[in-house]
Amino acid sequence: MRIALLLLLFFVQFQFQSQVALDLELFASGFDGPVALENAGDDRMFVVEQDGVIRVRQSDGTVSTFLDIQVPVNSNGNERGLLGLAFHPDYENNGYFFVNYTRSGGNSRISRFSVSADPDAADVTSEVIIMEIFQPYSNHNGGDIQFGPDGYLYIGMGDGGSAEDPDNYGQNTQSFLGKMLRIDIDNAVPGETYSIPADNPFINDDNVLDEIWALGLRNPWRYSFDAMTGDLWIGDVGQYDWEEISFQASTSPGGENYGWRCYEGNHPFNTSGCGPMSDYVDAIAEYSHSGGNCSVTGGFVYRGSLEPTLDGHYIFVDYCSGNFWTTFDNAGTWETNMALQTGEFGWSTFGVDMNNEMYVVNQNGNIFRIFDACVDYQPNFSVNGDILTAPDGSDYQWYLNGQIIPGATDQTYNILESGEYSLGMTSEQGCTGISQPLSVVYTSVGAIQLLTAINLFPNPTSEIVNLNIESVEQGEAIIELRDALGKLIWSDRRIIQTGMNSLEYIVRELETGFYVLTISTEKERHRISLIRD
Repeated sequence: MRIALLLLLFFVQFQFQSQVALDLELFASGFDGPVALENAGDDRMFVVEQDGVIRVRQSDGTVSTFLDIQVPVNSNGNERGLLGLAFHPDYENNGYFFVNYTRSGGNSRISRFSVSADPDAADVTSEVIIMEIFQPYSNHNGGDIQFGPDGYLYIGMGDGGSAEDPDNYGQNTQSFLGKMLRIDIDNAVPGETYSIPADNPFINDDNVLDEIWALGLRNPWRYSFDAMTGDLWIGDVGQYDWEEISFQASTSPGGENYGWRCYEGNHPFNTSGCGPMSDYVDAIAEYSHSGGNCSVTGGFVYRGSLEPTLDGHYIFVDYCSGNFWTTFDNAGTWETNMALQTGEFGWSTFGVDMNNEMYVVNQNGNIFRIFDACVDYQPNFSVNGDILTAPDGSDYQWYLNGQIIPGATDQTYNILESGEYSLGMTSEQGCTGISQPLSVVYTSVGAIQLLTAINLFPNPTSEIVNLNIESVEQGEAIIELRDALGKLIWSDRRIIQTGMNSLEYIVRELETGFYVLTISTEKERHRISLIRD
């Protein structure tokens, strides 16, 4: 009950309940220029390599080639190649999957392929071309394709490239470029490869192409649908100054105009011939190119089960700086926080597995699982005489008997009375938590002390721990080890000699966790935190 109370007090005081810190663990490696990661509803993961190959990774870690179309794929240049993969919602029964690639002439092609009799190999001869889109330049191809919760295929198209959208394709409603397209591939018009969904927003507007679902995008490099709500999240790459995250609620009828090239993020760019900013849909999150940022890579809203504290957080990264952010709806306000700084270049895409656990991909060939670095974070603090010392971090708050000590917000605190002390703080990684309470006996200033120096090492430890005690005279000391709940583990009565005393204790039989070592004499008592890792 006391821990719950302290936690409540701490979070009310600092209001950190919304922020998370991310970390990465290596999941797979050895891929060649991966740019997309997908699952087919089972325990396999499919890795799209930009030069025209799709690899399949089994749950046991083995990798094989699923599809090789390097011959028709044009991967010359940084933004061309095999760029997107989407499995049909009924893939288990029909074996259809769709790809988006740059063909030899430079245009974007959306094609359907079928799996072969071998579930780990596609039929390379089964290609059916769904549509081909003119590309005037070699960059801003977009490339992502995703099936929405409505069963329709969404195709994210960049503005055609060059710089500053010189032909204003983003606002040209007679061009597929700079748009989000939405087509029905299951009910094709006779003689065609797809049809237009009846509820597409511009289907009755002769001035707008029927396929257009939304417009005003510069280069939507990775978008996704929230697996729980169906909301659409778009990472849209900026020009010179701003990267943005655009959002479309699942209840939207479509037709949003996200503003490019009139606006870059929520800032004017080239407003010639444009309406006021209120005519366009604002980005819900944006960040500048300061600090080495250059290009957003859109991610997913976390909906897995292994990291419950991440639930509802949309995670994205900058391609150049390796900075990760999270964005989520905090009581009607979009809140964006820095969640990880890797300093690594080349973060190309995100993906989820069949259980909605989330992964991020680097073009160096590595794939990482994303997890919450702050799960069960509890800071520890040390006691030396009457001084409490916290580890390095920020936002310190000391507590006595479950109550905030006013003004006690430094890394150290000089105790003035006996009682149960606790520490709330934020770690160097951005994790916020509160320690277990520790009972401390106050020794008044000026009291005679036999023990002038105490050192416990290594700490944390898994095998043995060394205790060095320096004393000004000979005397008896009782050394006790207790667990985090105060239960006595063992007690050792010693005669401490004048000078340095070196003791060694075996701790390998202890369970991992937090312990308190107490050294007591007739005149004083010292407590030191011990971590068994």
